[in-house]
Amino acid sequence: MPKSQMTKSEFLHLMGYPEEWLVWDMYPDELFQKQFEMYRPGDERGAEHDRNGAFHWWLKKDLDEDRLKKLIALTFKDTDQIMAADVRRYISNRSSLSQALKALLSS
Repeated sequence: MPKSQMTKSEFLHLMGYPEEWLVWDMYPDELFQKQFEMYRPGDERGAEHDRNGAFHWWLKKDLDEDRLKKLIALTFKDTDQIMAADVRRYISNRSSLSQALKALLSS
């Protein structure tokens, strides 16, 4: 399929994102456009780098409890658990993390 005809959903599937990124509205068009513009055929072989970038895109933002909860859940759904554990470490280092979120991180 030509790159220009790929939908956001198709791109996420190609790059190994769990479907919850879309279902939970955690992959906004702004992030999709940024990653899609940089994509070159074959990049899917290193897709964990793109998924890691998506996590860090969110971590640069001032996130509410709900978004952080979803981000934590997404780390546990990712196929690359070494990368996901690193993302959880970044989340755990955030200031003023609630006890509920700390509990999610350690589950």
